Amino acid sequence: MKSSKLFAILLWSVLTLQLSSCVSVVMMETVRPPVVRVSPDQWKVLVVNRYDPAVQASNKNGNVMEVLREGAYQAAGGVMGAVYSDSTFVLVNPDQAVALSSSSPRLSEAEVQELYSKHRPHLILTLDKFDTRFGKQIDSYEDEDGYKTKTANFDLVVASTWSLYDSTGTVLDQATIEQSDFYDSRTVVSGLLAIGPAMGKAGPVVNQLAVETGYSYWDRFYPQPMLLARQIYTGSPFQDLNLMLLTGQFQQAITKLQPLAQDLSTKTGIRAAHNLAVAYEAAGDYEQATHWARQAQGKGDKLSNNLIQLWATAGLIK
Repeated sequence: MKSSKLFAILLWSVLTLQLSSCVSVVMMETVRPPVVRVSPDQWKVLVVNRYDPAVQASNKNGNVMEVLREGAYQAAGGVMGAVYSDSTFVLVNPDQAVALSSSSPRLSEAEVQELYSKHRPHLILTLDKFDTRFGKQIDSYEDEDGYKTKTANFDLVVASTWSLYDSTGTVLDQATIEQSDFYDSRTVVSGLLAIGPAMGKAGPVVNQLAVETGYSYWDRFYPQPMLLARQIYTGSPFQDLNLMLLTGQFQQAITKLQPLAQDLSTKTGIRAAHNLAVAYEAAGDYEQATHWARQAQGKGDKLSNNLIQLWATAGLIK
């Protein structure tokens, strides 16, 4: 973050947590390394749209299917725009994505060979699935006269699922990218459930979010600055750890924790292993972060188990 004032507020918020607690939340400014890493000689990219709502959509309403079809087209266009704007790569098919109906969850060997013979790509990026849904939250309000009303607030969520292959058909990456935005609010009348918006009329918003999912997928090729919020163990063995992580002294934290994490037969060692995983994540070393998180997870540590699930959901580990 650029704002020193905001960082000072975050620093103060963490430092003022109850000292008696054995678990604390720490906020860390860091840079997440690229999720997808390819060699310098893999620079020609082919984008393929494998989504077919006539086959894959659960809702066969004609208007909804058209929204899904156009949304998938826009998602593919979004990632193509990202590749086209990236001077490190060349988009093999700049006009539109190659349409290829999905007959299986992943490209077959024959499909890879056919795509390669026609386009000679180094990388093949496929849009495998596309989905939309409405999320709903009910909020209650009471005016000064005591009259209560309820409002249903709807978010529109768009998700696109991608697979990245090399020219031999080896899968390099798979991820589902979601984007959401507020869509509509409706009053709940007489305790009845509010009727939700119609997906068949949500096309313009779906298209906007779909494009964003495409651009967001390509972000996986590059480091991303971010603010991490992580739970760590506190107490006398981990004195000053909060401050080290807050102020970006990640290597100092790792050096402090490594000796403590060697003995996993003790509660202190297990907790040190979890904290060490967090420190390595903040330092951008997911290989070591995963190693120590799994060490603690194997000893029944719940915080490390949650951490591994979070990384897996984000596509950072397999």
